Amino acid sequence: MTTRRALFVAITLAALSGCETEEELVDGTFTQAEWDIVKTLSPLPKPGPDTTNKYADDPKAIELGQRLFFEKGYSGPIVTSNDLGMMGETGKVSCESCHIKEDWLIDTRSQPNATSVAIDWFFRNSPTLVNVASYEEVFGWSGFNDNLWGKTLIPAEFVMGTDRTGIARFLYANESYRGAYDAVFDPDLDPGLADESRFPATLMSPTWNNDGWMKMPAEDRKIVNTAYANFGKALGAYLRQLYSGNAPFDRYVAGDTTAIDESAKRGLRLFVGKAACVACHKGPNFSDNEFHVTGVSAEGVEHAKPNDPGRWDGIPIYLGWDFNTAGPHNDDPSIDRTKGWMQEDKWQGAFRTKGLRSVAKTAPFLHTGKLATLREVVEFYNEGGDKGDYAGTKDELMVPLNLTPGEIDDLVAFLETLTGDPIPASLLEDTSFTGGGKP
Repeated sequence: MTTRRALFVAITLAALSGCETEEELVDGTFTQAEWDIVKTLSPLPKPGPDTTNKYADDPKAIELGQRLFFEKGYSGPIVTSNDLGMMGETGKVSCESCHIKEDWLIDTRSQPNATSVAIDWFFRNSPTLVNVASYEEVFGWSGFNDNLWGKTLIPAEFVMGTDRTGIARFLYANESYRGAYDAVFDPDLDPGLADESRFPATLMSPTWNNDGWMKMPAEDRKIVNTAYANFGKALGAYLRQLYSGNAPFDRYVAGDTTAIDESAKRGLRLFVGKAACVACHKGPNFSDNEFHVTGVSAEGVEHAKPNDPGRWDGIPIYLGWDFNTAGPHNDDPSIDRTKGWMQEDKWQGAFRTKGLRSVAKTAPFLHTGKLATLREVVEFYNEGGDKGDYAGTKDELMVPLNLTPGEIDDLVAFLETLTGDPIPASLLEDTSFTGGGKP
């Protein structure tokens, strides 16, 4: 066992042992020290204020964000023909295409159901958007952004075949969206967006066309970026509503000793003890919001990136993104989460710890989507990760756990108790103006 993991387990076991035979166990299972750790995992609070987005709790922004989440009209041409459309077709992809409302907002339609396909194949698995606001300061597998509304802007320019100029023009050209936008944001959409010679619809953004973007006058770039930031703030306001709590685990911690079965209780004890899962999966969202190299090979996943550098690639995108907390569109200038971040070798192959809420509903697993069942996930960690074909140096915590088959069953049983209440149906309705919604 490596030094870091040995130290963590030694401290944990020292705290959890010794008095077990002398003190009364909580629910006949947990020492008081164990139970004190368990209580740090529940309940999951609803998202707190997001001062970087002054529209975060505006009902009209939430309504607009839901419309935009289901909207396909602003997506660009399909590159790889798939079930969404044929090559060259536009207006076929929405956010919901890869975060399916019937399936806990993950992608179950892409084949081979590991990474995701929209206009083209992406090289990572689509994580669930349920409780996404709980991450608070780090979003995406490699931490592409440090605020939720800014993170929502990444897919449009990276995986939906459009850009910020195209979206700003789309919002202005559609009378219903223009009215909904102007009812929320100040200033209103600039009428100049109707002028294609001034705002050409040719992938005009620093992501795709730096020369063309920089030839645009600074005041026009500001018009586009402001509209694009507000597009993200509406989406972010909607995503904050996708909260799921009250899992059987939460009811158990609150006092209902029948909410989970004996196998799950044993699994919970392993989670905070011998298996040391809580070293990284901590807090009510079961994530430390930090980056670790867990040794995930892309072998066997057709569209996954071999030796994916993870956070190493994410850092320059994050720091160069116009919509992080250091940028001009952050509504709370007192917050700058970019400070201290720099490119370092330790980020090679590192990925953000995924929260475990509703994990039983969100297969396939890992950033490659290579594992189909929770048992496979526990077995992966029990073996200390893959043996090779991954970027970076494996975290010291990634060592064999020496769990028995029965203990693996118990851990899986516990993880299955983390599924909370479903998202209200009203939040999953297609309200887009060009689809299910009405002007």
